[in-house]
Amino acid sequence: MRQHDYDIIVVGAGPAGSMAARFAAEQGVSVLMLEKDRDVGYPVRCG
Repeated sequence: MRQHDYDIIVVGAGPAGSMAARFAAEQGVSVLMLEKDRDVGYPVRCG
């Protein structure tokens, strides 16, 4: 098994998780974003 190192792990690729991962990555941080659903952003669950 291969080992990976990340500075930040974001759980959930909804609006908040996606933005957190994006802004961290733009600062040069190593980010892993996890999402339980097959497609990111679907179904839409924000108001």
